[in-house]
Amino acid sequence: MSYVYLNGEFIKADEAMVSVFDQGFLYGDGIFESFRSIGDRIYQFPQHYQRLLQSAEALSYPMTFTQQALEAVLMELRTRNALDDAYYRITITRGRGQVGFQREMGNDLTCLVIGREFQGFDGVLYQQGIQLRVAQTRRNAPEAINPKIKSISNLNSLLGKLEARAAGAFEVIMLNNKEHICEGASSNIFWVKDKWIFTPDASTGLLEGVTRSTIMRLCEQTLNLRVITGEFKLQDLKFADEVFITSTSLEVMPVVKVDDFTVNQGLVGPVTHHLRQELHRDMGKLS
Repeated sequence: MSYVYLNGEFIKADEAMVSVFDQGFLYGDGIFESFRSIGDRIYQFPQHYQRLLQSAEALSYPMTFTQQALEAVLMELRTRNALDDAYYRITITRGRGQVGFQREMGNDLTCLVIGREFQGFDGVLYQQGIQLRVAQTRRNAPEAINPKIKSISNLNSLLGKLEARAAGAFEVIMLNNKEHICEGASSNIFWVKDKWIFTPDASTGLLEGVTRSTIMRLCEQTLNLRVITGEFKLQDLKFADEVFITSTSLEVMPVVKVDDFTVNQGLVGPVTHHLRQELHRDMGKLS
C-alpha cells in the first residue's frame, strides 16, 4: 500500500480525497512540479523548488513549504513507499472554494505530494529513436498565459498529446502563434548542426524546463558545444544532424523522424548518446 502526503498528513493513497469544490478541480487553478531522486539525493531540487515558488508567486499563493520542509516530505515518502530511484510530483491548488468567478481567493491551499518508483521508458526508444509530429494546435501565447507558471490547467498540451497519439507519434512539436518552433507538449526540443546546439528561446513562450537548463550547461561545459537560442522555423530542423527532446522523465530522448522528414538517416547520433550519458553522470547514476 503506497502513501501520499495530503494537507499535512501522510495518508494511504486509496484513502486520499479532495473536495469536489476544490478550485483546482473546478477551474484548473493550480500548479505542480516534478522531481527525480537517485537514492536519497533529489536531483536539481533547488532549481525545481525555485520554479515552484515562481509559479506560486504568479498566482498569489502563499508558499507554506520551505525548501527543507518539502525535502523532508519527499524523503518520508521515499521511506514509507520503499523507493529507490523515485519520481515525485507536488500539486498545489487554491483549495476548497465556491463556484463562480466572483468568489473569494483566500482559501486554504490544497497540497498533494505523490512519490513512486521511477519507471522510465523502454530502452529500445533510446537506441532506435522516436518520431515527432508537428501539431496543428499552437502553444498558448505568452501574452495570454504566462509560461513561467507550471499550471495544472494544461489542456493545450493535452490536445497536442492527442494529436501525437492519433498520428502514431511519440510526441509533438508545438509552434507558437508566429509559426516559430516552441516545444513539445511536455518536453523541450534541441537539434545539432556541426558543433552547434540549437534550441528555441524562452521568448517563444516555452516552459523553461530544469532538464533543458541542465542540458544547456552540459553541452557547453562538458561537451564543448556552443548552445544557440533563438526563434526558428520548422525548415531549420531539416538541416539538423541530430534532434532530441528533454524533460525530467524523458531525460534525453533521440528523435529520428519529424513528420515525413528523416533525421540522420534514421540513426541516433553520437551527441545525443553522449549527452544522455553525461546527464546520468551528473545525476549520480554513473561514476
